[in-house]
Amino acid sequence: MLLHRFTVKPGHLDAYLALWPDEVALRRRHGFDFRRAFVETDAEPKMTWLYAHPDASAGLASLAADPDHHALQDATAPHVFRNATIRPVDVEILTESADLGRLAIMRRYAITGSWDDFLAIWRRIVPVRERHGNECLFAVADRPTNMFTWAFGFGGDWSDFPESQRAYYRDPERVALRGVFDYMADYAIHPARQLALPTSTD
Repeated sequence: MLLHRFTVKPGHLDAYLALWPDEVALRRRHGFDFRRAFVETDAEPKMTWLYAHPDASAGLASLAADPDHHALQDATAPHVFRNATIRPVDVEILTESADLGRLAIMRRYAITGSWDDFLAIWRRIVPVRERHGNECLFAVADRPTNMFTWAFGFGGDWSDFPESQRAYYRDPERVALRGVFDYMADYAIHPARQLALPTSTD
């Protein structure tokens, strides 16, 4: 699985999303299978895609050699920053698109110490989250860069989110898992829209 992230310039999201189906279609032509897509919405829009390929290195090389790819890069260049990163990741959870109208809460952790110990605690956190109405949408680990990225659904507005967390963090089962912070050197939390993947025209 590959995690692809980059930032859209302020005020350019609609213009970029008009071109996004072309990006998805082009990658599909080169054998990529798209799974989920999100755009964070509280600052400069940050796109997060998850897609797979039987041979990711070969797929990326084939894409890079395609003149259509370079033409599309030229078309999208006015709308995006040049900070794209594409990283192989290990999948913990990956759900199918369901209620795309629900807000996604995107979380990114800089992991320190033992990945196995972190994941042992985090895996126990997921059912507590889900008991409080926050179904896990995806979770992936990039161990070489010590980055863990995941998102869960939230049935409200971003402004409602902090208050909604009080009961969750007071849950005795969650209190017992407080040691997860021993493995998080830093973290970021952002609201995100779940994007419907463009329909394949193949």
